[in-house]
Amino acid sequence: MPAQRAQVAALLLLVATAPLRVGAQEPRDSVARGILLRELADSTLWPEGVDRDPRSGDFYVASVRHRTIVRVMANGTEHELWPRGNPRLGAMLGVRVDPRQRVVWATTSGMPQMKGWSPADSAIAAVLRIDARTGRIVRRWDLPLAPRGHVLGDLALGPRGDVYVTDSYEPVLYRLRPGADTLERITHPLFRSLQGMAATDDDRFVYVADYSRGLLRVRLADGDVRRLGVASGTDTRGCDGIVLHRGALVAVQNGASPARVIRFVLNAAGDSIVATQLLDRNAALAPEPTIGTMMGDRFVYVANSQWEEFDDAGRLKAGARLTRPRLVAVPVPRGTP
Repeated sequence: MPAQRAQVAALLLLVATAPLRVGAQEPRDSVARGILLRELADSTLWPEGVDRDPRSGDFYVASVRHRTIVRVMANGTEHELWPRGNPRLGAMLGVRVDPRQRVVWATTSGMPQMKGWSPADSAIAAVLRIDARTGRIVRRWDLPLAPRGHVLGDLALGPRGDVYVTDSYEPVLYRLRPGADTLERITHPLFRSLQGMAATDDDRFVYVADYSRGLLRVRLADGDVRRLGVASGTDTRGCDGIVLHRGALVAVQNGASPARVIRFVLNAAGDSIVATQLLDRNAALAPEPTIGTMMGDRFVYVANSQWEEFDDAGRLKAGARLTRPRLVAVPVPRGTP
């Protein structure tokens, strides 16, 4: 994980003490299976979350810097869902599309990394329901004020329309049931630095990436939380965005050095990892990966978020060079490697 990304992670309680380094002794050679799929126009965007609408082929990319979401249409045309700098919104972090409801779900949190930040913005923390056709925010669920604020880093959708959101600051897993007015809180002693999630097709479990604990499985019926079993030498810490695909968790492990996309194959019970497979590790193309989504049997992820280029106050570092945001696609095999 690049140094600045590690510092921000520490700020958000993603790492409690020293910056995490997973797999520091592994070979650092590129494993370049990913290809450039899209390159966005604005190098100042500071992308974080991404998802794709399978009906239209459009991608939605969340901007930390500009408090907006960019829709990248199938023909490459870009359109921002609302003007930048909306004072009622914070940094846009997680984004997921519900194609059946024609809805985009997103998380927003006030953070110093967003343009125009003021201390009062630390009160901003909300889940947004957005009309995918118009880009209009039709409803928001605001979290109550907290002494240290909230960072709603990612979200996931369940098969029946439930929305799951992680708060990296408290840390709490929130569940919003269809039609509900309030967010349900799920807490557990194992929760420490929550990141991405993935719900199972039967709606019984949610897998959660905890940056400093590793991959966890939450049983929704009673809130029971267990670490996934792993073989000797397997380290699941340092994962950011995750998706569940054909019996495996595909993860952006930016706590590794260098960062990588890795596939964790699950056993039949879904409570242990039986094999791991390195899918992509290419520092030249994807130096700061964050969150991804599936497009058929390809995993598409944000390859060059800009945490390393700015300091903790959101100021561009001396000599920093911003690059146009890239979405990289890597094929995901089936079965056990």
